[in-house]
Amino acid sequence: MTIYGGQVCPFIDTLTVFEWGKTLSAFFLILFVVRHQLIKKFVYSKPAMHQPRQQMVFEFCLFIIAGMAIATYNHFVYVFPPIGSGGKVTVGMFTLGSFLAMDMALLRERLILQEAKAHGERLAPVKEFSSLIKKFTIFAILVLSFVSVVILLVISKDIYWISMAEMEDLDDVRRTISFEVLFVIIITLGLVLNLIYSYSQNLKLFFANETQVLNEVNQGNLDGYVPVLSRDEFAHIAEHTNQMIDGLREKRRIQNIFGKVVSPEVATHLLSLKENELKLGGQRRELVILLSDIRGFTSLTENYEPEEMVAGLNKYFTDMVKIIHKENGVVDKFIGDGILAVFGLTDTEEAPEQALRAAREMFNICRENNTSYELPIKMGIGIHSGVVIAGNIGSEERLEYTVIGDAVNVTARLETLTKDLDASIVISKALYEKLKQSREDLPWQDHGPQTLKGKREKIHVYGLAINNADSNPVKI
Repeated sequence: MTIYGGQVCPFIDTLTVFEWGKTLSAFFLILFVVRHQLIKKFVYSKPAMHQPRQQMVFEFCLFIIAGMAIATYNHFVYVFPPIGSGGKVTVGMFTLGSFLAMDMALLRERLILQEAKAHGERLAPVKEFSSLIKKFTIFAILVLSFVSVVILLVISKDIYWISMAEMEDLDDVRRTISFEVLFVIIITLGLVLNLIYSYSQNLKLFFANETQVLNEVNQGNLDGYVPVLSRDEFAHIAEHTNQMIDGLREKRRIQNIFGKVVSPEVATHLLSLKENELKLGGQRRELVILLSDIRGFTSLTENYEPEEMVAGLNKYFTDMVKIIHKENGVVDKFIGDGILAVFGLTDTEEAPEQALRAAREMFNICRENNTSYELPIKMGIGIHSGVVIAGNIGSEERLEYTVIGDAVNVTARLETLTKDLDASIVISKALYEKLKQSREDLPWQDHGPQTLKGKREKIHVYGLAINNADSNPVKI
């Protein structure tokens, strides 16, 4: 501004560089103090969405006011004309203020985006739309206008110099004019490049935020949002990303809730279907069926309050479900005090061993934690391998994803046999022949063909004895 004043205004040229620079320094110091006092009220107190635009207006107004104040000061102190000299100084402050105001607005936007991303904030959705083409057009027009006005002011003074110069001084005048024009071009180009760099930093930050959030979503992390602060195409991209995250969060919430009613695997399968694909029917699958049941449950209900029964059963079911899931099993349903689980939906080869390991672990955990259940729980488990129909059973208005078939009925009968055969686990010969290491390592007892209720043909069964939990419950 010090050099600019001397280049465009003959009156300012009468002052020394020190005098004019001292005047400008004093006003810029006052401008800095005033800005520091007012920026919190006029910018930082506003909603984040409006702060960048508010800061641009605030900074621009400060420069205009400063320009007018300098022009007034020059008029009363140095008797410079308020329109000619004062107008040129105001135009200079207008030009410099425009570039710096836009730069400060971009910096404010960048700081807000960084803080919002660090805290996972979404900020505000896009309401008004302003395209990038419109922004760039306005920016280009403003830049060309500012540069043109400044150059015209310089040329007007140069013409004045030429008209007043003697012939022998024309060479010096030309060199001076060349310096002035080069000075204006370099300063203006520097301001433009600085503004472009600042805007590119904002674009870089936006793409970094967008990419990071999408990578997190790809890894299953739905905790973050892409902050939305502008009103252009980039804001629409961010808003659509955030809407996608909201949809995925809602789907995950439904899946988590649904997964507590049915198994997580079944919930995931059902939610992946389209509405027209969710219909009655199923597929034939060869699975391993496990059915556990608490012995003497009817007598327990007579001796304990309902609240005690529910609390004990919930603790028991929690432990059992964890074990079944650990062995890649799926809990099909709870049948009163019983658990129906299936194995082999994902790995049919390992399913027999997985089901047996789950059964044995269920007995071990039940024995270890029996006192915490507050119920004297003893159980029996039947395991069988066979073909079932896995799918949606029920009506069009109310259906259930489950397994159905003779293999399920056989498993229920095997569980009932545990009482008669004094065995903890009873399995069918069909499952026994599919076992690998467990068939040799465990003390199986061959109970031979057994008559099952409702079955014409006998079923060959094997039993495994495991000490049931038999400790007294701890009363609260």
